[in-house]
Order: sequence, then structure tokens, then C-alpha cells
Amino acid sequence: MFIELDVQGDVPLHEQIAQQIIAGIASGTLKPGKTLPSAKRLAADLRIKSTTVHKAYRSLFDEGFLVERYDGRLGMLVPPTEEMPRLTERFMERMQNQLRALAVEGRARGMTETEFSKACVKIYRSDLSRMGDSLE
Repeated sequence: MFIELDVQGDVPLHEQIAQQIIAGIASGTLKPGKTLPSAKRLAADLRIKSTTVHKAYRSLFDEGFLVERYDGRLGMLVPPTEEMPRLTERFMERMQNQLRALAVEGRARGMTETEFSKACVKIYRSDLSRMGDSLE
């Protein structure tokens, strides 16, 4: 599984892992039914503690982006499309809070509403496949 971590960044490692798995799902790189590597194996590949990967997997499970395997083997997999999480009030609130903080900073830096809107649209339309590529 290819995941790139910024160990010097402000975003916790488990959140970076979760974000990149979600991006893989959004881009279609991670297809429904795809089994993810065990937390232990991914942690070894990333040279981090397995508890960090467990935390990422648990948050993705709690949000509905991953489901547990039921075929007698342990592991997490991407659920069928119809079981994927939908928009929730919790997500919308979290998104609005994050965008609000960025809008405030952008405004303080002299960014116009049009520039902010264009930046949001550009990111939304961007090729997300770079996050979550080669998740084999």
C-alpha cells in the first residue's frame, strides 16, 4: 500500500493515513471489496507503530469507509458502493469549520471570495489518485 506520510507536519499520522485511504476510495483506486493490508503490515511498511494504523482503520470503520471481513479471515475492506457513507450533519459541520478557518486566514491575507471559491473548486476537481495510488 502506497501512503506518503509527512512526519514533520501538523496533521497526525493516523489522520494522514485515513485521508489517503479515503482519497483512494474517492478516486476509484480502492475499489469495493478491496482488502487493506493488516495494520501490522502497513505499519511495518510505513515504519510506524501499528497502533497508529489501528487508529486510522478504526476511524474509517466508525465512519463507514471500511468494513470488517466476514469470511473467517481478519482484516478490513472497502464496502460496496451502496454501503458507503453519505453526507451527514457531522461531516458537514466538520467541513464548514475547516473551511471557515481557512476562509478567515485567506481573508486576512487579502484573498478575495472569488479566489477562495476557485481554490475550493480546483481542489474538489483535482486528481485525487495521487493519494492512495498503488494500494496493493
